[in-house]
Amino acid sequence: MTKTEPDPNPIVGVSFDDTRILLALADGRVLATPIRRYIRVAKATPAQRQEWTLTPDGRGLNWPALWPPADHGMVSAWELEQNALYDHALALLRQAGWNLAALPRDARELAALWRLEADINNGGFLQFFCNWGEQTCQLALDALDRIGARAARRCLGDMAGVIARYGETSEPAALQDLPGRLTEADSERLYELDQEFWSYPDRLDVLVVREYAARMPQAMPGASSPAA
Repeated sequence: MTKTEPDPNPIVGVSFDDTRILLALADGRVLATPIRRYIRVAKATPAQRQEWTLTPDGRGLNWPALWPPADHGMVSAWELEQNALYDHALALLRQAGWNLAALPRDARELAALWRLEADINNGGFLQFFCNWGEQTCQLALDALDRIGARAARRCLGDMAGVIARYGETSEPAALQDLPGRLTEADSERLYELDQEFWSYPDRLDVLVVREYAARMPQAMPGASSPAA
């Protein structure tokens, strides 16, 4: 799909209630997101809120008068659906007593991808690896392969390669130990790779939804009416 080609399931309507932005999709579902997440929209007048525009793929919203348009939209249907898939996988993980191996393959990979994004974006690769260990790192690598996120897969593989020489562990390493063992050159290389990941060379939200949504429809948000 080209950058300007509309998605088969675009946003076809936008409305608001007291606390939410509601996105009506072409398939009849309605996605909801708290308006408080978007401060400028939350503070806008009713007339200003109606001055939204769609991104070229039809799956994101911008308010050009309130904020410079983002390529993927200030509000993205892809992001909302990706978050729902992650939430579903994490709920299954809690039910399994946090035993990742007990989950079906799709849920295992989604949980690993959530851990990857959450930790690298919050503190970098070392936080991700030291919190969750080699098993989750390998699951994330496998998932990135599966969804076709080639640039992110290469970046994560390079990160894992930097620390490989420091030895393998059967349990997640203590966060305070591994950083202290790295050479200055390896620390700098990891920071460069963190920055590469933060630039999101692949649209992980799009790739995650396209790969997992059809097989996990119970995880997808939306209902036939906004009140649902």
